[in-house]
Amino acid sequence: MKSKFMASAVLATLISGALARAEGPPVWTLDGQINFDVKASSLEDYENHLRVQDAEIKFQLLVREGIKVVIKTELEQRLDKNLRQKDFDFQKVIEEAYIQIETDKVSGLPRAIITFGEHSMAFGQKVRELPMFKDALLYGIGKQGEVIGLTVELPHNFFNLVDSVAISIFEAGSNDLEIAKEKGASFRLRKKISDRLTAQVSGLIKELPNTDVNEKRGSIGLVFNSEDGKQKIWFEGLVVDGNPKYKDTTLGAQLGGSYKLGPGSIVVEYQYLQDQAHELAAAYNLPVGTWLVLSPEIRHRKDLSGKKPDETVVGVRARLYAHLEAKHNLLTGQKKD
Repeated sequence: MKSKFMASAVLATLISGALARAEGPPVWTLDGQINFDVKASSLEDYENHLRVQDAEIKFQLLVREGIKVVIKTELEQRLDKNLRQKDFDFQKVIEEAYIQIETDKVSGLPRAIITFGEHSMAFGQKVRELPMFKDALLYGIGKQGEVIGLTVELPHNFFNLVDSVAISIFEAGSNDLEIAKEKGASFRLRKKISDRLTAQVSGLIKELPNTDVNEKRGSIGLVFNSEDGKQKIWFEGLVVDGNPKYKDTTLGAQLGGSYKLGPGSIVVEYQYLQDQAHELAAAYNLPVGTWLVLSPEIRHRKDLSGKKPDETVVGVRARLYAHLEAKHNLLTGQKKD
């Protein structure tokens, strides 16, 4: 409990100091997003898959030029027996809570972005065009949760070698606001090979609880965008060693593409996980106005381990989005244009 207060106190100190040095009324934005989806599986009852997915509220406060505070809540719940559970853990609701400083805008130092708090670490390519991307085969193995840590990103031409480099140091334990004993570190490098082709390389190492074994991950990816902006193709290869879910070194791969067709875009993606499964998914993302996107999706997963039957899932997702921005004097409570 003391460690939880310590992390919160550090954030509060940074925020209050930034507010004290602010010259004008802070600019705040409020973003709300909620995704409803329903899917029918060839293996399970559809009623267990009526969900409110990725329901979130994101509060962003621009204290002054170059200093930003972000708090993001994740309100995801399943509309089944889990929704009726009485237990509520506030720590699991806070998905992100961090302060971000851009050094060149604050002090005139060379360009760098420093992020401290609960946020996503620098790892992986994170191309997520499919509407139900959290159901994808490689989502869990390619994701490092939002945990307490520090990320330093140099986004412009690092020693003429890469276009950007980001390094994270984080705790890898309870995935909440407490400081855990298990530590980790990660990095991500990005290089623009041409006007339309970008490459990334990233790595991650972290301690595992109750063991002296370290988990190691590596990722290499490519993203291609067509000249007219209608087509996008991406690839990512993953290698994982020491993960408790897999006995040996595991390889994964993802290949996908999107194409603007009519008012929306069609997405096709293939994923493979060594000795486990491979799957093929297709979807159509259709914007309806500025606040709603409707996305039907079909996904087929073939098991390679011999332990599970093949599965086909058909679903539809609706994404609702709202945005509000204003200048607000936090001391007087007065709004300004």
